[in-house]
Amino acid sequence: MEISGYEREMLEGRHGQAKKFAMEILYKLGRAYGADRFIQVASAHIMAHYGSLHDAGLELAEKFVTLGGKFCIPTTADPLSICHRHWRELGIEEAYFHKQQRLERAVLKLGVQPAWTCTPYYVGNLPRFGQNVSWAESSAVAFANSVIGARTNRTPAGLNYCAAITGRMPNIGLYREENRNGQVLVEVKAGELSTLDYNALGYLVGKIVGNKIPVLDGLQPSASVDHLKYLGAAAASSGVVALYHAIDITPEATGRDPFGGKRPQEVFTIDRDQLQKAKQEMTTAQAEPEVVAVGCPHYSISELRTLSQLLEGRRIKKNKQLWVYTSEMTYNLAKKMGYAAIIEGAGGTFLEGNCLVISPLGKRSVRTIMTDSAKFAYYLPSEHNLKIRFSSTAECVQAIIED
Repeated sequence: MEISGYEREMLEGRHGQAKKFAMEILYKLGRAYGADRFIQVASAHIMAHYGSLHDAGLELAEKFVTLGGKFCIPTTADPLSICHRHWRELGIEEAYFHKQQRLERAVLKLGVQPAWTCTPYYVGNLPRFGQNVSWAESSAVAFANSVIGARTNRTPAGLNYCAAITGRMPNIGLYREENRNGQVLVEVKAGELSTLDYNALGYLVGKIVGNKIPVLDGLQPSASVDHLKYLGAAAASSGVVALYHAIDITPEATGRDPFGGKRPQEVFTIDRDQLQKAKQEMTTAQAEPEVVAVGCPHYSISELRTLSQLLEGRRIKKNKQLWVYTSEMTYNLAKKMGYAAIIEGAGGTFLEGNCLVISPLGKRSVRTIMTDSAKFAYYLPSEHNLKIRFSSTAECVQAIIED
C-alpha cells in the first residue's frame, strides 16, 4: 500500500499520538481490503449518539481527546440520543443523560460542528460532485453518493473519527470509480409519485437489491430534494443501499450510462399495486395512535412549512402528541419564519437535534405511533416494540387533531 511522506509521518507519530493511533487503524484497514493508497477526504459526518455507540464509542472518543486529537477537516455529527430541552420531561434516566453528555463534550473538544442532524447537507456540510468525504449515517451516505455525487462508504463510527482526525481514508469501496456502476435496473411504473410513495419505493428497492447498486428508471423530473432524501433513507434501512442512480435525475445517471457499459445483473418492475402493498406491510396497527412522529430523516424547512399549513388554526387532541424531529438550525429558522409558533401553538413538540430511532422512550407510555417516514416505520417496531401506522403527513395530522 503506497503512502505519502505526510501519511508516513502521521504513522510514525510525528504529528501527535492521536493521528498516529488513527492512521494505524486506517492503515490496517486499507491493507486488509487491498487498498492501493490513501485518499484525502474533504469532510466527515460522524456519530455521537450514545444510543448506538454505547460505552465503547464513548471510551474511543474520550481516548482521542486524551491523545490530543483534533478534527482536521470540517466535521458534523448525527443527532444526539437526547433532546436538550425535553429530556427530563420525557423521563430519560439521569445516568443515560450523563453518558450522552460526556460523549457530546468529547466530540466538541475534538472540534465537531454541533449541528446534531442526519441531514448535514441542509446545515452547511455540502460536498461537491466527485468529492471524497467520510460520512456515517446510512441516509446521509445514500444522499451524498446519490443526489450529490460525492463519494463515501457507509463508514463505521470509529473509522469515521480516524478519518476526521487524519483527513484520510483507504481507497476502497465507493471511492473507486469502477465500484460505482449500477448493478440492478428497477423500472418504476407507478405514475406520479407522492412523498409517501417515495418512502414506499425506497423501502421496496432496499428489499429487492440488498447491498447492490440500483438504477431507477421512471422517476418524474419534478422529484424534489426531500423526495430523494426519503428514497435513499428507506432503501438504506430495508437494504444496505449506499448509492442509487435515478436516470436523468441523479448526476451519475444524467448524460452517461450508469451501468458503465455493462448489462444489468437483474431487472425488476415496481408498479402502483406494489407500492400500495408496501405501505400496508409497514402498517402493523389499526388502533388510533397515541403519537404522530415525523422528521426521519430530519424535516427540512420546506416540510415544516407544509406541516404548519396543515396545523394552522387547529388543535391537537389532549390525549394525542405530535413529535417533530429536525436540526436546531432548521428549528431556529422555522421560529423566525413563524412555522414553529404555529406547530407549537397547535400542541406539537419539537425534539430538535434528536432522533427517536437512537433514543430511549423514557417514561413515555406509547404503543402505537403514526408516521410519514418509512425509516421510522422500519426501525421503531424493533427498537421500541411499537406498532406503526404509516401514512401521509396530511393523514397523520388529521388523526390527532380536534374535530
